[in-house]
Amino acid sequence: MFLLLGTLWVNADERTFRQRGPNQPLYVVTHNHYAQGFTPAGPTARFGDLIMIEILNLKAVSSDQTSSYEVGRRYALFVGGERRGDVKIERVTPLQCNSSAAVVSTDPSVHLSTEAMALATNAKMIRPHQNAQHQANAIERSQAMRLAMEGFRKHGVPDEAKDIQIEHLVVTKVDHRGQRVLIGSLSVKAKGARHDMFLIGGITGSKSSIELARYHKTTDLEDGKDSERVRFVDQLDLDHDGTDEVVIEVTGYENEQFEIYTRQDGAWRQAWVGGQGGC
Repeated sequence: MFLLLGTLWVNADERTFRQRGPNQPLYVVTHNHYAQGFTPAGPTARFGDLIMIEILNLKAVSSDQTSSYEVGRRYALFVGGERRGDVKIERVTPLQCNSSAAVVSTDPSVHLSTEAMALATNAKMIRPHQNAQHQANAIERSQAMRLAMEGFRKHGVPDEAKDIQIEHLVVTKVDHRGQRVLIGSLSVKAKGARHDMFLIGGITGSKSSIELARYHKTTDLEDGKDSERVRFVDQLDLDHDGTDEVVIEVTGYENEQFEIYTRQDGAWRQAWVGGQGGC
């Protein structure tokens, strides 16, 4: 459902999220894996630098890309919904041709691995909880592959394409009910194309079911100009309703953006898109 807000068509889920979402910006914290080089605004962050990218600001009024980054300011860091110290802005830098980021440092007690992605915000309404994420075990990996094949089949990928690759997969909990939820990115090559599936699935005992399946087909296997990779970033209850939102990273050919999904009645709906950058 879409509603007319001013002169723009706004998704109804986004409209609700605007009303209930955090009162301070939300940032993704990750090691720079996007770009390194020079832009008209100066050199970018180096590969491997720990950076912070604004992906959500419900009160943004300035078109200045660097307006939300204040050198020296500290932000609460969350991993898996759990409070894990602070990050501090050291400097502001270009990221891609049309975006910026802040290079940050963490408390000495905080260590983020090269592959880790986390969230940072000073919003007052955040409801932190213990980190329930774990790497999927053999049974959970098998469930994820079965769900992926179910999704691939709906898009015409032949059943004989059984060599499904798990790119990234975690199992977690998103609310007080404690149901396990698997979140992952899987792929398979078939018929001269790469087929990617981002999944969120609910697990109840030995049974699992798809709650979100996002499919993309890449035919340019040499340069990847039509590619799209989706990866789970992290989870956090941003609207204080007792259920964590899920943040994902979507990367294409020289571009990236972040999307926020909310859960309603066992299904996940996109509520926000932000943090776009590219050349």
